[in-house]
Amino acid sequence: MRGVSKKMFISILTSVIVFVTMVATTFAWVGIFTYASTDNFKINLRVSELDSNYYLTISDTGQVGSFTDEIPAINLKRQIIKSRYNTVYDNSSDTVIEKVFDEITLAPATTQIDNNSFKPFTKIDVYNPTLTLVNCNDYYKFDLYLSVDTKEGITSSTTGIKTNVLLTNLEEMLMGTICSGKFLNSNPFGDLPSTPINDLLKNIPNEFSVNSKNACRVGFSIYEPIGINEQYQGDEKPIKSMIYQGGNELPTYDINNDVYDLGGCLPEDQNTALRELKVVRSSYSLINPPYYYSLIDEACNRGDLVINEENSEIWNRNEHTSYLGVMDGVQTKMKLSVYFWFEGWDSDCFRTIIEQPVSLNLTFTAGIED
Repeated sequence: MRGVSKKMFISILTSVIVFVTMVATTFAWVGIFTYASTDNFKINLRVSELDSNYYLTISDTGQVGSFTDEIPAINLKRQIIKSRYNTVYDNSSDTVIEKVFDEITLAPATTQIDNNSFKPFTKIDVYNPTLTLVNCNDYYKFDLYLSVDTKEGITSSTTGIKTNVLLTNLEEMLMGTICSGKFLNSNPFGDLPSTPINDLLKNIPNEFSVNSKNACRVGFSIYEPIGINEQYQGDEKPIKSMIYQGGNELPTYDINNDVYDLGGCLPEDQNTALRELKVVRSSYSLINPPYYYSLIDEACNRGDLVINEENSEIWNRNEHTSYLGVMDGVQTKMKLSVYFWFEGWDSDCFRTIIEQPVSLNLTFTAGIED
């Protein structure tokens, strides 16, 4: 998305910050046996208007009159529970919601984007000796709705407002814990030929530190904006979906903090998590290899985005005929579905990150091009 760095932010027109903290609780390998339970879930929303005459508003229902600058955390927890268990908890007390939510566990999972939609999530069936993939609900999902308002209010003569939507405060979007661990045996990369990346991997000491955020993914599905008085029916298809990863695509080493980023979804030869799996399940490479290699290749080629300014724009007003804003008095709203999960094919998704918190902090802002 070249040119984003040259955009002028109209303001931090509703900075929406969502904090999600997860703590892994069960010893495991890598992705297969690593589970996480929710320790804390917070949401803070703030509005910081600069020189703009209009600003974003947010809602968890999309109903007229519900758009504001704050969504109670309990409302999102209800959504997550409903999505996970397909059960309505609308009439349950906040105490019940908190209890149910706190008992959620997440196993590392994976997905693909097909025709702008997320495919069903899958995870490895640890009870099957062939390590079969099965469908799962090991992710958080909740919906948000964005709209635009003005300081003077919306009238029949209000027009000319078509906004982009960007992610800001990117350095805080995913925040993890620096945690130390060691290989199950010794460094497993000794057999790799010498290249800059391979040499980095081959020189990782037996005990080393990683950041727990790097095994995480955040996904967005964006739906076509509709009139503020209209309703999404539930059968709409997203017009765009994207996945952001917690770390870098390739392995790196932060010499100042002595922390390794083991890379994203990498081929088996360079994938620490998969190498460690082979220590636990020595027959892994003999179990239907073409099937697993194709899955790894799909994950490697999925197009996960690194969290940076170049990738910060999630809605560009010039790429769509529909708009988020107000034209000729017609105010619109836009639905976003947000997903969070531990990526099972990620190189950092191994036992060192267990029992370490990760927080998700989403900040949306509106802006127009220069």
